[in-house]
Amino acid sequence: MKTAPADLDIQAYCRGLALQQVQMLTRLAEIAMQLAEAEGTRATAAQARAAQPKADAAAVQTARAEAQEAGMAFGRFSRSVQRSLALRSRAAADLCAGDKADRKARRARQRNHVTSALHALIWDPTQSTEEHDKAEDRTDDLDRRLDELYRDEEDRIEDRPVGSVIAGLACGLHLSDEWRRRASDWSDPPYPPPLTGTPAETRERRWAWLRELMKQTLDAIDADKAARLEAGIEARLQEPDVPARSTPEPPMRAAGRLCRSLGLEPYPHLDWADKPDTG
Repeated sequence: MKTAPADLDIQAYCRGLALQQVQMLTRLAEIAMQLAEAEGTRATAAQARAAQPKADAAAVQTARAEAQEAGMAFGRFSRSVQRSLALRSRAAADLCAGDKADRKARRARQRNHVTSALHALIWDPTQSTEEHDKAEDRTDDLDRRLDELYRDEEDRIEDRPVGSVIAGLACGLHLSDEWRRRASDWSDPPYPPPLTGTPAETRERRWAWLRELMKQTLDAIDADKAARLEAGIEARLQEPDVPARSTPEPPMRAAGRLCRSLGLEPYPHLDWADKPDTG
């Protein structure tokens, strides 16, 4: 028995099977319809021969038998058409429901991503009181614009690159300059290439930064719990999935995901926003 490939996208695979099922049921319905039409034509012709006034008794009996046989075959093929269409309708409805759920999830993830990115642009820990009030107004404005942007479900905004969505809102909020400085932190895959160094050096640098970011979560933990938590973080970092999944993405995003896998809330330090996150 063959094992599934390690990189198998089970969602895409199942969707492909559902599409194949719809196509096959469509073909079955088409073939059954052709057979039903042929048998219907044969039954009609046999009935016409049986109704001819000059036909002898044997010919009439034969024509009636053929009409009955063709009529029964027509009924079978007609029911096959109906079953195929019903199964196709059910398969298509399941496929649509799955796509709708997937789209809703992608839409929610994108909105959260956009909100987090723009909040990071709006709020600055060095802001004065006046700037803080302005940031609050911008946040309220952002919430209103996000509601308007994501209200129309016919607008498939989740299919747009998230960087493009952020750039558009940043423009309306007069944050374009801040976005250009931070764009590499929030871009879609493929993530920005390393600025300097070989791929091996980049992996080592990102890995070291990820460990640093994970250790910084200890600052928000009670001192008596920090030692045990540190041991748990160290054990988590040694698990094989961590380097394999964390190396291709920006360290800040990887650190947030790892925190959640440990049941922790990510505790971003305020100086993270000043550091490039491209590796």
